[in-house]
Amino acid sequence: VTQAQIFDGTPMDSATITFTNDSIANFIPDTAATPLWRIGRTHKSFFTTDTSGIVAIMTDTLNPYRINANNWFIIKVPNGTNVIVDFWHKYQTDSGHDGGIVEFSIDSGFTWQNIKGDCNVDPSPYWVSGVHTSNFYTFSDTLVTGEPSFTGTSNGLQYSRFQFVEPPPVHPPSGSGCIFASWDNPNIYVRFRFVSDSIADSLAGWEIDSIKIEEDNYPGGLVRNINKPKTLSTYPNPAYDGLFTFPAIENEDNFTIEVYNAMGQKISEHPYSHSLDLSNYAKGLYFYQVSDGKEYYSGRLLSE
Repeated sequence: VTQAQIFDGTPMDSATITFTNDSIANFIPDTAATPLWRIGRTHKSFFTTDTSGIVAIMTDTLNPYRINANNWFIIKVPNGTNVIVDFWHKYQTDSGHDGGIVEFSIDSGFTWQNIKGDCNVDPSPYWVSGVHTSNFYTFSDTLVTGEPSFTGTSNGLQYSRFQFVEPPPVHPPSGSGCIFASWDNPNIYVRFRFVSDSIADSLAGWEIDSIKIEEDNYPGGLVRNINKPKTLSTYPNPAYDGLFTFPAIENEDNFTIEVYNAMGQKISEHPYSHSLDLSNYAKGLYFYQVSDGKEYYSGRLLSE
């Protein structure tokens, strides 16, 4: 059982936080008397539709979320490297009254800003400093308090991303007060916070899994495809024999497929094909990226 905790990882190029039954060692628990977040296998029917058998962090693994909640967990990400954070999640809350909020702090948690705050910018001028988001809540998705959040019911399992973007030296932005890099603050804190009102609901809450942290070390190097992440229809998934089938895609001879384990380590790279064999690897969660250098597809694979 955890409530407010910090993952103090130090990723180099990338690292994935995959929640497991023993990953509690990576967290510093809060001393609050009423915990909310739990790590485990979910027993809630809303979550098991897409995540049966997967260990994740969620607002209780068995019971509906409690009233008057204001609980969070925190991860540290390296500052000043155009870092990208992405995660898989699903939520079912009372729309406008309960929801999940993602925030960041550049002063070690003294003050917090919503990801959809003053630093959020349109990614079209890709070199502009700020927070760029993909498949996220909007400024109009708010609680009655006015806070933008993931609220209501998600359309299945979601893949959301955001990036802290620093401008290249030759293009200093105008009107942006969001400079993240600082020698005094080597890390940005990212907080996933769940809030609820005083009315009890029999709803699932918020489930989060496979948080990935990537460092983009090129100045102002916004990932161009962050606006439209795409996946491929792989089957079976989960695969009990480790054998996955991928669909046909246009100009597929120009594509390669890379496979990563849950720690973000590349285990395989080869020309794109319609079959992928992970039977010689340990059971568990894997990630794929299919690309021709211009177009990208990514997703996760579960071998059971």
